[in-house]
Amino acid sequence: MTEEQFRRQVRQIAAMRGWTLAYHTHNSQRSDAGWPDEVFGHPHAGRVLFVELKTDKGRIRPAQREWLQHLAACGLEAALWRPRDLRLIVDTLAPNGPRAQLPEELRPKRTLP
Repeated sequence: MTEEQFRRQVRQIAAMRGWTLAYHTHNSQRSDAGWPDEVFGHPHAGRVLFVELKTDKGRIRPAQREWLQHLAACGLEAALWRPRDLRLIVDTLAPNGPRAQLPEELRPKRTLP
């Protein structure tokens, strides 16, 4: 499955689950590096979700890692999803589903004061 096919599948699931706002930068050449592939909004659930989509073998670039970690550290829902995460994706996109989380290796490190 290509990243574009996967993106379309995730968008379809999101639409079926009531996510009415979705944003995707179609031409990222003039955009800041690393911004997540998709931003979804669910007004009834009061949720906004920032998602980077990769194939099962796709590599995340440093700028993408930085953005996702920054968004998560700010308390926003941020995720890195791959086709192998389909069950998690379906669950997370439920209006009352679990908050999106980054994979353990991407989660921002908390520092003590």
